[in-house]
Amino acid sequence: MTPPRKPPRLQQGDLIGVISPAAAVEAEMLRRGCEAIEHLGFPVRVGTHALNRHRFLAGTDEERAVELMTMFRDPAVRAVFCSRAGYGSGRLLPLLDFAQLAQTPKVFLGFSDITLLLNALLQRAALVCFHGPLVAGQFATGFASRSLTHLLNLLTTGYGEPSLPVPTVLRAGVAEGPLVGGCLSVVVATLGTPFAVETSGTILFLEDVGEKPYRVDRMLTQLKHAGKLEEVAGVVFGEMSGCFGESNEPALLLSVLADIFAEYAYPVGFGLPAGHGGDNFALPLGTCVRLDTRNCQLTFLEPAVE
Repeated sequence: MTPPRKPPRLQQGDLIGVISPAAAVEAEMLRRGCEAIEHLGFPVRVGTHALNRHRFLAGTDEERAVELMTMFRDPAVRAVFCSRAGYGSGRLLPLLDFAQLAQTPKVFLGFSDITLLLNALLQRAALVCFHGPLVAGQFATGFASRSLTHLLNLLTTGYGEPSLPVPTVLRAGVAEGPLVGGCLSVVVATLGTPFAVETSGTILFLEDVGEKPYRVDRMLTQLKHAGKLEEVAGVVFGEMSGCFGESNEPALLLSVLADIFAEYAYPVGFGLPAGHGGDNFALPLGTCVRLDTRNCQLTFLEPAVE
């Protein structure tokens, strides 16, 4: 993987652009989220097409792709936050000029279906991106104070929490590498495409929501058959909210994960507080991290912004 460029750090008063690259967004939730960002000291420019609707999407593919490119081209816009996820980001990938995007590094924030854009920007444009809250999500509904402080510090100084807990150990060990990944079902959806997530030498982060254990097993088996688990440095799972099956106990899912990774020597941990459910601590994809499942933590080894 080409060493990625980091975006310039944000400062109070910097303009944040808000786009809807995936599913259609509710106007009131978008308004509340933008208002919360403005209360933090950052003026907001909502994209022209952010509230468009085309079937279940926030406008046509062309409208959404142009919006993303426009926000990156505009020197007044210092960061681009996604309004919501849902579905639709993958439809934009063939329409984006990654060479041009590479020339204007800036904070890009989102998660879930936005996983497709995060990893494509990392791999095709060599830009550090941020897996984290959505404008019509946590910004609109409220943050846990530590996760909000972590996000703001990460974007304005490069340093949020020095490490995050990984409470459950599936395979003990220590490994370092660039952080990649995101929503498991979305990562699997890249397989067989030119935008498949590159995992060799990385710390692979995987999380999801509402997937039954057998579906998690199926997706991880597919990643395994595709060779995506062979050369990773380590794997860390999020909290996997709603993925425990009818019993709502983690034992079944953890046994599935233990079986999938039994033949590998690298560290595997579970329970990182990032992604769907919980506090959704922001993660700077493309930066180097250390996964230490002996001490149950993921440590950030470099600043996330310039």
